Amino acid sequence: MAKTYSARQKRVKIKIEGADKIVKALKDMDEEASDVLSAAAKAGGEIALKDAVQNCPVDTGALRDSITMVINKVSEKRADVKIDFDKKLKYGVFVELGTNGREPKPFLRNAVDNNQNSINKAIVESVSKSVGKRM
Repeated sequence: MAKTYSARQKRVKIKIEGADKIVKALKDMDEEASDVLSAAAKAGGEIALKDAVQNCPVDTGALRDSITMVINKVSEKRADVKIDFDKKLKYGVFVELGTNGREPKPFLRNAVDNNQNSINKAIVESVSKSVGKRM
């Protein structure tokens, strides 16, 4: 039986040990905190982006070549990036999620699911490094 995949985006949430100190440092930075969080989101996103590109099924290569990372939202409290393919390539969703007659080949979802620990580690290291420089 084929595994069913959801088209919903997967969000990565992390918990940082010693977060109280880091949160205080981020609050003290005011607007600079958004730069720290943006850099951390990009660090985690790069891991998912690399995996998605490497594991995207290739016929012509157009789908694989269209995968990009864009900054989605940034504030003093939150930053996130989005890894996605060019929606002009309408078949991308059918590759990711499958169809009635075709098995799914989830290259985007798996890029996050299979790299959760590495993504979390990259985010924590990026925030810790940036906050450590400013403390």
